[in-house]
Amino acid sequence: MEEKALVYNAKIDVRFAETDAMGIVHHATYPIWFEQARTEFFKTAGASFLEMEQEGFESPVLEMNVQYKQPCRYGDTVRVETIMVQEDRIKSRFYYKVFVGDKLCTTGSTTHIFTKNGRPTRDRPTNFQKIADAMFSEKPENL
Repeated sequence: MEEKALVYNAKIDVRFAETDAMGIVHHATYPIWFEQARTEFFKTAGASFLEMEQEGFESPVLEMNVQYKQPCRYGDTVRVETIMVQEDRIKSRFYYKVFVGDKLCTTGSTTHIFTKNGRPTRDRPTNFQKIADAMFSEKPENL
């Protein structure tokens, strides 16, 4: 299967509650930002998680990796670049890059599958097809 990707950029203001006593973003915050960016990614593409769940689907995280390169700080506005790649019929992988300005601060990825009634499935939610259509159209689409 040829890999195509969609890209989305989420902007997040670093909140005081996300930092430690030194004003540096706590390491546990980044997965939350990844989830926020991923949720916005789907919503922007017209395939909200809520609609998927209403069809009986879930998309659990199978794996997550995070690499911390430079700290983000209270008061920064971060940009979370999110790229989705359909790896095969079952697995999707999201790649994340967290920037402050042009400075790359953190990278990471999450791997997902769809489940229905608690079991892995090759079936897809109806609105997910919108994303699949964009991914496999002749011209990759940026969100």
